Amino acid sequence: MDVRWKNLFAGPTVSNWALPALLATGALVRIAVWWQNHSLFLDEANLARNFCERGLFDYFRPLDYDQFAPPLFCMMQKAMTVLFGPNEYALRVFPLVCSLLALYFFYRLARQALTCTWVLAPALWIFCFSDILLRYAAEGKPYGCDAAVALGLVFWLIKPGRPVFATAVIGVVAVWLSMPSVFVLFGGGMVLSLRAWRASGRRAQLELLFPVALWVLSFGLYYTLLLRPSLLVGTLVEYHRQWFFPLPPLDQADWRKAGALLLTFPYYTAGFTVLAKLAGSAGILTGLAIVFRRHTETALLLAAPMLAGVLASGLGQYSLIPRLLVWAFPLALLLQALGWQLWWQHSHRFLLPLLMAVFWVTAGLHLGLRHFVEPYVVEEVRPVLQAIGRDFRPGDVLYVHHEAWPATAYYRDCHAGRDRYQFGRRVIHGNWDERPTLEKVSVSGRQPGRVWLVYSHVVSGQTRASMQADLKAIGAFARQIRAIEQPGARGYCYVLLSAVPQ
Repeated sequence: MDVRWKNLFAGPTVSNWALPALLATGALVRIAVWWQNHSLFLDEANLARNFCERGLFDYFRPLDYDQFAPPLFCMMQKAMTVLFGPNEYALRVFPLVCSLLALYFFYRLARQALTCTWVLAPALWIFCFSDILLRYAAEGKPYGCDAAVALGLVFWLIKPGRPVFATAVIGVVAVWLSMPSVFVLFGGGMVLSLRAWRASGRRAQLELLFPVALWVLSFGLYYTLLLRPSLLVGTLVEYHRQWFFPLPPLDQADWRKAGALLLTFPYYTAGFTVLAKLAGSAGILTGLAIVFRRHTETALLLAAPMLAGVLASGLGQYSLIPRLLVWAFPLALLLQALGWQLWWQHSHRFLLPLLMAVFWVTAGLHLGLRHFVEPYVVEEVRPVLQAIGRDFRPGDVLYVHHEAWPATAYYRDCHAGRDRYQFGRRVIHGNWDERPTLEKVSVSGRQPGRVWLVYSHVVSGQTRASMQADLKAIGAFARQIRAIEQPGARGYCYVLLSAVPQ
């Protein structure tokens, strides 16, 4: 390549200020999303109920409400609620800190692996402003922590000569802090085994294998106490079955499913358009070819964990639902960027502007910057409950749909401001297969003055269908007088008709 062209597109001076500025902006947008204090999401509320109802050292057994989270993560969450009160900010401060650490680790790893600024910058942009990473940077679930632990382990293990005892302790702690860390430790164990095989002297070999032995023992205990009992919960396994990798694919449907699950990676590391998914897929495959051919240890730390996760999914032990892959997307993004860098280095000078356009058009699909002015919302059930609470009268009944129940229960029983969410004993939990009949909404045989219906997660087709069926059922004996609508949540007020069938 012509040296003048190479220098023109390398942009070394730009990286001295632009990349740190990009990193700082990524940190600020995460803090902004946390500060927006959106309502608790369904699963987030269910997990938060465990922090309300259990003591600090009571997380070394399966959680309630069909939830799963590692015990050290739960203990951190419990500690935050004790220190700062049971509220959204406290539940999300530890995930926020983890997300900031993940930014730092990704930046350091990317600076080590990528020498071309025009590849490094779009890769860092994607990591900074990816919607899925921003969401779990400020949600009280362990997925943002998973990403930080995965990147931190790679950052620690990729450099030879780390203290053996510290390496052992870090891995043991990681197992109990982040469940998918075991996949990264699988790659790390292979790296340490490879180094032991190359080392001279039996003492040096045993020292390198010592951490691996402790990691295996730690995960064995973790699996016995927590993971295996959770895998026996039928509702959890059945829900995640659709995200189990078909291994081996036996028919056309299996191959389609396998392809769709694997495309999850470029979808989140590149984007949703056809061009972005092609660029992402080709970049990841090229990056895999590079690291397996030239950098064995890097391949084991970046690629082996993802392959182990897919294998575990094929054995029915791990789900490939996107939120459980938040830890893997940064690793895939690094591989993708390595592939893009190889294209750049071996392209004719006239193709460089085209490649630059592909990289930045792909990065431009990640619009997390908008959350400085546009709040990040999932389902806003809290303002619906607040509005109902202000207008709730004696004799009214609150009928809560099954998907809105976790948040309602948390705000009523656990939240620091729970006085605003008290509806007496006239609260009914509506299950999936129940409709709000007159008999159902009557309490102790007394017909209500008004009936309030609450729904959340209404982006779900199943929830919308259930809501429509409920509205049709209650319309047989009552009429709607008010509707409250928030993103992802709704409330309806019904008054009984003057002539009600007895």
